[in-house]
Amino acid sequence: MKKINQIEPSLGNEEKKELIDVIDSGWFTEAGKTKEFEKRFAEFVGSKYAIAVTSGTSALFLGLKAMGITKNDEVLVPDMTFVASPNAVELCGAKPVLIDIEAKSLNINQEKLKEKITKKTKAIMPVNFNGRSTDIFQLKEFAEKNDLLLIEDACHAIGSFYGTKHMGTVSNIGIFSFSTPKIITTGQGGMIVTNDKNIYEKCLSLKDFGRESGVKKNMKKSFLHETIGYNFKFTEFQAAVGIAQMKKLKNRIKRKKEMFKLYKELLSGIRKIEFIDTDIQKTTPWMIDILLNTNKIREELINYLNKNNIGTRIFYPPIHSLNPYKNNNKKFLVSTNVSKRGLWMPSSTTLTDNELEYVCKKIKQFFMN
Repeated sequence: MKKINQIEPSLGNEEKKELIDVIDSGWFTEAGKTKEFEKRFAEFVGSKYAIAVTSGTSALFLGLKAMGITKNDEVLVPDMTFVASPNAVELCGAKPVLIDIEAKSLNINQEKLKEKITKKTKAIMPVNFNGRSTDIFQLKEFAEKNDLLLIEDACHAIGSFYGTKHMGTVSNIGIFSFSTPKIITTGQGGMIVTNDKNIYEKCLSLKDFGRESGVKKNMKKSFLHETIGYNFKFTEFQAAVGIAQMKKLKNRIKRKKEMFKLYKELLSGIRKIEFIDTDIQKTTPWMIDILLNTNKIREELINYLNKNNIGTRIFYPPIHSLNPYKNNNKKFLVSTNVSKRGLWMPSSTTLTDNELEYVCKKIKQFFMN
């Protein structure tokens, strides 16, 4: 059997057609395709505004800047996340304050974060790890009582909901990513969503060199810059691919859920494998994840599957273990434990049932041996 990668993108003739339209148009930066992609995404998640930018990381940075996060401010960030989350805080000149996670959802621990509130705390950055969320309504109530802002890193959470609300839409700002491994991809790219018109207009300005929103239509004002801004503009090429990918999103969500159910059905009898509690009606797993009993078993399983042409990916290391954020391990018991045991299985939406069953068969053989 050919190599089964842990994750791979899927593009086809629909994307090619959209790209040819852009080439034929003669203009390649933020025009009709970008507006259409933003509109489609805003409608899908149920947000008033959507702003396409170059990456999920730049979206986090711009969102924080638009909310006024600056030097000496503190932002509470979960210890279990991709490094882009705290890096975006640092990029603003602020300080990321790391919080351990809750074992059930692998999200920021709401009780522990209360212990870290200081006069410098300005915002909380919950991260919807693999499409699962903390109780966002409870967190929002706490944030409002304490005059704190919420910026939600929902980069793993396209197609995931809390109640009837799409993840990323209850906080002041929600951030999404379209990097190559995501459920829909534009190669690189990110999206900021918000229901706050003021934040929306600040993001538009910040991503376009600090121009006042909409001034590009007025050539006399196009070189007037009201604030320090940046070049995080989207391209029509990315938007073209994004539009075609959006048309496939519902089927991909359905497939991710089918895959999760099938993995769980085939592997649930193995005592040394644990599935994280997941409401599959509301959650679209970005990757199919499992926890092994120990780090040693995980490493042996990875090597065994690799010898059988099956790719896997370990969980992120906890942020406190990385050189820029070194901290005392004893403060982060859950993130340290989960990081050593977590494994993402082959999760491409193009994976067939036969391929998935082959992966599970090999996992069963590993544990039998």
